[in-house]
Amino acid sequence: MPQRSLKLRALLFLYGNGNILGCALALLGPALLFAGVIDKGWLLITAGLYVAGCLLGRKAPELERRIEDSLSVEQTLERLDRMVAQAQPHLTEDMRKSLDNVRGSVGEVLPRLVGAGSHGDDLFTVRETVLRYLPETLANYVALPPAFRITHAVKDGKTARQLLGEQLGLLDAKLREIVANVASSDAAALVANGQFLEKKFRQPDFLAS
Repeated sequence: MPQRSLKLRALLFLYGNGNILGCALALLGPALLFAGVIDKGWLLITAGLYVAGCLLGRKAPELERRIEDSLSVEQTLERLDRMVAQAQPHLTEDMRKSLDNVRGSVGEVLPRLVGAGSHGDDLFTVRETVLRYLPETLANYVALPPAFRITHAVKDGKTARQLLGEQLGLLDAKLREIVANVASSDAAALVANGQFLEKKFRQPDFLAS
């Protein structure tokens, strides 16, 4: 993982759930002071509330970053389904739609590619998508503080939310293309088979010369 700058680490902490929850709980200190509930030591109580909030909110949600390539197709798709379900609450509606499309394309084409053992480039693309690219991308996104994802530009003036939306859209389009390629190949094979059968069985009468 690339070394993060001090500024970036500071921003991640500032936008982090721990700091936000800590600040929210720390506000209880002055509120209790003004309400007359506490008097001396209110600063220590406020600091303690902030620390408690940081500890409660510091654990970021985690997603699986890679799916083992030793799994069967069924097991791989099960892991993919679990990962998609965990990521859904953190995504926009458009992202969810693209991700659902990606999952549908993978589920349709991966068993056929693996079973056929052909379409080498397409199979590599699909497997890398399922095993490495998609898990790592989603895990990195979900690990970012929610406020940071939508407010801080991280590349080319775009936020993490914008970048992920673009990436999922591109991935959706690519996998649709792969599904079409595989379907086209199957259709070509069916046409060839049909022509062969027509030639062989054009004359249904066994006795005709």
